[in-house]
Amino acid sequence: MEQPEPFPILNTVLKRVQFLAENFPEKELFVFYEGDNRTSLTCSQVFHLAGKFAYRLRHLYGFRRSDVIVSTLPNSPERLIVDLGIMLAGCTCMNGQILLADGSDFFRSATNSQCSGIVLRPDTESPAWRLLHPFVTDKASTTCLTLSCDQSPELRTAIGVSRTSDGTSKPWLEDLRDSSDQVFIDSTVGPEDLLYVFTTSGSTGYSKLVPRTQAEIVSLGTAINFENIDFSVPTGTYSDRNLGWVGGYPFTSVCLGEKRVLQDLFSHHGKVSGESIWKAVCREKCFLASLRQLDVESVVAYIDRIGGIDHKIHSLFTGGQPVTQSQVAIALTIAEKVVLGYGSTECGLLAMAVVEDAKSEDFFCGKAVPDKTLTIVDENGDECKSRQTGTILATGGNIFKGYFNRLEDPDPNTVKCFTEDGWFNTEDLGFWDEDKNLYVLGRNKDTITYGNYVLYPGWLEAEILQHPDVADAFVLPVSDPVRYHEICACVTPVSGSNVTEDQLKSYCESIFIADLNSYQTPMPKYFMVLDSFPETPTGKPDKQRLRKLAEEKFGAGRSFTNVLQ
Repeated sequence: MEQPEPFPILNTVLKRVQFLAENFPEKELFVFYEGDNRTSLTCSQVFHLAGKFAYRLRHLYGFRRSDVIVSTLPNSPERLIVDLGIMLAGCTCMNGQILLADGSDFFRSATNSQCSGIVLRPDTESPAWRLLHPFVTDKASTTCLTLSCDQSPELRTAIGVSRTSDGTSKPWLEDLRDSSDQVFIDSTVGPEDLLYVFTTSGSTGYSKLVPRTQAEIVSLGTAINFENIDFSVPTGTYSDRNLGWVGGYPFTSVCLGEKRVLQDLFSHHGKVSGESIWKAVCREKCFLASLRQLDVESVVAYIDRIGGIDHKIHSLFTGGQPVTQSQVAIALTIAEKVVLGYGSTECGLLAMAVVEDAKSEDFFCGKAVPDKTLTIVDENGDECKSRQTGTILATGGNIFKGYFNRLEDPDPNTVKCFTEDGWFNTEDLGFWDEDKNLYVLGRNKDTITYGNYVLYPGWLEAEILQHPDVADAFVLPVSDPVRYHEICACVTPVSGSNVTEDQLKSYCESIFIADLNSYQTPMPKYFMVLDSFPETPTGKPDKQRLRKLAEEKFGAGRSFTNVLQ
């Protein structure tokens, strides 16, 4: 009797994407919205388009197995196909970020990774194009450009991806779809081969490079499980996170076939409106949604304008920054449950809580996830007691082994980020409650040295957020020749509010101090009201830029400069 074929060993992303295409060819895997325009890609379409791009990379553009190729496109069908095409080609995809005007951060990443190619939009609105077009020496084709760049000598090829036609070529995705190129997949790729190099958000400086193997991505993708949701049903997950960031990477889509719903940002300028987000969520009947706090508030403001809703999504996942009780309450107006997640690019998910009411305290993150062990230590390395603030350390499954650097092994940052006994130092401040629930206050580097006191911005921010006209708040240090740091509160107002800096000062005086003449009174001295906070490419508030703005306006350097002049 003939034995049935054994179930294939799907131990790489490449095998999983091919398996989905062969077994569920017509299943929608990705849906993109640009306003009311809907673009969907089935499992078969994703595999075949990415496979054609993989063929071009290996057989037309001269890339070799394991070459690192930087992807700089925004969330879009093009970005998805580019990233998967790089993977199917047996190359390594790296998320590209350009945070600094002179591009020094990008060139540093490109040099450390020795990347040989970059995919970009060839137009003046693309930061990558503005940075690299002076180094174009030859156009091998309308899409393949030769580079010569002293800052990163290994970077030799730029691939242009456009939605316009120049009369001789079609828009990139259309040209790929209509081409007679073969579908290529490097069958020699194994589970230990490098798949993706993620970049950290850059919210506290230079973006570090975090490598992940095929096996690690499969493990992360198959471990994510929200109450055993059946991804075969025609509902999906909406996500506002960047595809190249670990918080936005479609682990469950490429590993389990979950439908992912995103905004098409290829030609988008400015922020995506709450209306656009909510319409996409409702139209696709999304069971889950992953939203930043800023977008949650935008959605709720839109719903208030239209008079409310008659249904909610099942679960809303939010994180990326400390979440307050009031923010949880806002999220529960559109979701039955709020999933609070705490993690990092280096570690993946570290702790999680499912909240169904707004009774949780500010900065609550729940329990450590099953495959992770967390501890909190003081400045001497001793374990903290309940309610004692310290630095969070982590160990366990899927914690990365070190930063990616082909010039220095190990990368100097790797040596610094692990303790002698192997714990990863998150550089985040937090504490346990009596039931071993985790609370995360923010980055250790955000602490404020105020005279003889060390202050944690989290509790100051929580108090300021109680003001009815304040939508979001960050408390930052600015240099001071006497106290070392003075305190600056940066806020964004709720929609329709005209709150002023003087009003905020009066409010803070009423809640923070008993003695206005106290030298050590820990309250903000300076205030800035902004329409919105600057953001990193991953959508996080850019604290580096925010701190620079505050320092330029209020810091000691400003005062000393004025005196010298």
